Amino acid sequence: MSYKIYDLSQPIVSGSPMWPRIAPDVQVGGMAFPGLYGTPNNHPGWPIGPRWPSSFRRSSGYVGNLHAATHIDAPIYCKEDGISVDKIPLENCYGTGVVVDFRYMKKWDRITAEDFDKATPKIEPGDFVVCNTGWHKEWATYAYWHYYPGLVPSGAEWLIKKKVKAIAGTWATSDHSLAFAPLETTMPWLLNDYKRETGKDPNEEFPEFEPCLTILLESGISCIQNAGGDIDQVTGKRCKFFALPCRLMEADASMVRLVAIVEE
Repeated sequence: MSYKIYDLSQPIVSGSPMWPRIAPDVQVGGMAFPGLYGTPNNHPGWPIGPRWPSSFRRSSGYVGNLHAATHIDAPIYCKEDGISVDKIPLENCYGTGVVVDFRYMKKWDRITAEDFDKATPKIEPGDFVVCNTGWHKEWATYAYWHYYPGLVPSGAEWLIKKKVKAIAGTWATSDHSLAFAPLETTMPWLLNDYKRETGKDPNEEFPEFEPCLTILLESGISCIQNAGGDIDQVTGKRCKFFALPCRLMEADASMVRLVAIVEE
């Protein structure tokens, strides 16, 4: 039996988009090392030959937040006594599950228990669940970070009762885009957007800071943010998924390469 691998990840580049409240910007780059082997700039003892040209070496670096692009959060992100990313069981980062089609959702829509009840393919206990809201197409825009449809507590509680293994989505975090109270402190521009458009106070409708992410992580459910890539090609399918984090000791997050494997 053959299979095909689909990349459901967003790219990591210099200037990768983040919330304006998070700094510094992500920087990815390289450094050239001119010189010959045996000099302080290179690795002594490596053979010189056609595979190892002696005039150029490149060593790339990364500076920035670990919550950039497609990434997994660790429980320590929400609770001081939670486990760090290096201690997340690897079996929680792999599994069989479904890519749910929520592409009908619009700006600030809420993903509830009812939406998961009606989802197709049907979500089974122990599934690795990936939600496609279609908002990955807004990646790197103001709208993506501030208007995406997202989870509310009834949806998170449904996933916990279903005992899913993991939840990933085309969202910036496993919570609604307004769930960062108090918005007048965290993102006052978003508070003004919502009040201007709806006439309502978002702090009254979303009084907590990332409540869904908190209860999901406390329940041992892996939470992967910023899915994208080829997700439209596997939406509505049952697949195998991998989202393996780097072994970053004591870290609260790690970028992952989220992939779907479809048997053909």
